[in-house]
Amino acid sequence: MKKILALWAVPRSTSTAFERMMRERGDFAVHDEPFGKSFYYSEERCDTTRYPDIKPDPQYNFSCILEKLKQENEQQPVFIKDMSYQVEPVANQEFLSNFNNSFLIRNPEKMLPSLFNNWSDFTLEETGYAQLDKLFEMTKEITGKIPVVIDSDDLVKKTKATVKTYCNAMDISFIEEALEWKSKPQPEINQWEGGWHNYVLSSQGFKERTKKDYVKIEDSEHLKQAYDFCLPYYQKLYEYRLQIE
Repeated sequence: MKKILALWAVPRSTSTAFERMMRERGDFAVHDEPFGKSFYYSEERCDTTRYPDIKPDPQYNFSCILEKLKQENEQQPVFIKDMSYQVEPVANQEFLSNFNNSFLIRNPEKMLPSLFNNWSDFTLEETGYAQLDKLFEMTKEITGKIPVVIDSDDLVKKTKATVKTYCNAMDISFIEEALEWKSKPQPEINQWEGGWHNYVLSSQGFKERTKKDYVKIEDSEHLKQAYDFCLPYYQKLYEYRLQIE
């Protein structure tokens, strides 16, 4: 049986658009950040400050979510997109061995101002970069191979070539028709507080977004600290990204 296909990402990295494409394919059951509910909402939740008014729910415990995904994957192929920091608390070799792991990065110079716009109080943990690197290294150790890494800029600037290369690397079919879609409500996407997915809900494909009037990194001590923290991880992982013709 094939493993669950997983895309581990950092926030604001075009990951939900990628998930939207996977849903458009029609050959995968697609789940949006299933372990986010474990991280924030479960009895095992790792953050009690972000959503303090939500009562912990055992159905979202990490082991429960994983078991449901594994059972579903026995019936049909499953794809999940999730943030690296949301699975890192349980990420060991046994956990990661359930997945065919791949990774999505984005230059923190672009990612952080967007994250700051939604969560001005984001923590270094919530940038996801240290955890993404940890998952990458663990996957490399499990498989003995360099894991598949895609960069957000390649995804929006060289969409067809990037997705085709990704599909070949992950041993799934390339479906060109899935690169575009009609804008419509997406009840399957978790609507975390803050309007995270307003853009992708109205999108019709991978497009480079027009620059918004975000706070500049150099104008915020919090952003400067986060940038200095994330950049070395990004630079390292960028060297391993899929080479797109």
